[in-house]
Amino acid sequence: MRTGFAVFLTHLKKTDRPEIPRKTIYRLSIYLRCLHRLKSNALRTVSSEALAKAAGVKSTQLRKDLTYFGQFGTRGLGYDVEQLSAMIAGVLGTNSFQPVVLVGVGNLGTALLSYRGFEQEGFEIVAAFDAEAKNCQNSRIKQPVLPMGKMPEFIREHHVKLAILSVPATAAQEVANTLVGCGVAGLLNFAPIVLSVPEDVMVNNVNLAIELENLSYFIQD
Repeated sequence: MRTGFAVFLTHLKKTDRPEIPRKTIYRLSIYLRCLHRLKSNALRTVSSEALAKAAGVKSTQLRKDLTYFGQFGTRGLGYDVEQLSAMIAGVLGTNSFQPVVLVGVGNLGTALLSYRGFEQEGFEIVAAFDAEAKNCQNSRIKQPVLPMGKMPEFIREHHVKLAILSVPATAAQEVANTLVGCGVAGLLNFAPIVLSVPEDVMVNNVNLAIELENLSYFIQD
């Protein structure tokens, strides 16, 4: 039987969703991984205090995050691990495989294509694109590497909404424009540049140098 929350998700349009802080969405991903570990250990329920501790947050923060989506848990019993996992996966859209394309098959792109952990989290890189596709063949890569000219048709045919950019900064904006024009709504950007995209397109930037700079600050004497 479908829960009331499942029915709610089915009929809820994207434009009708409540405004939820991005940090809350980020923490949902952490909660989901903690719940997966609990399931692997055959635990059926967990208290808010225990789940919050595992996620590295305060229990009040955990409860506040979850109240955006309804009321969960039973006083004295805690949260049902299976139900809460299904709810969070539904919110994040990872309860079924999400197709992803990758653009830019250099050293970083090749490493990302070779990584098998994405599939365990509900994502599948279905193809990669590169300006020199013929020179990008690698025994570690199982996905097809296609020329850039085939990208728009492929994205539309396979209803791809997510893309990873691992191209040089000089090419990133042009590639992003093409992806957005094809209907891609979420970009994971590894290029060291701030992309200009429409308001309804989400961009997550991954800049390893900035992350190292942050760590460098905290390890100074």
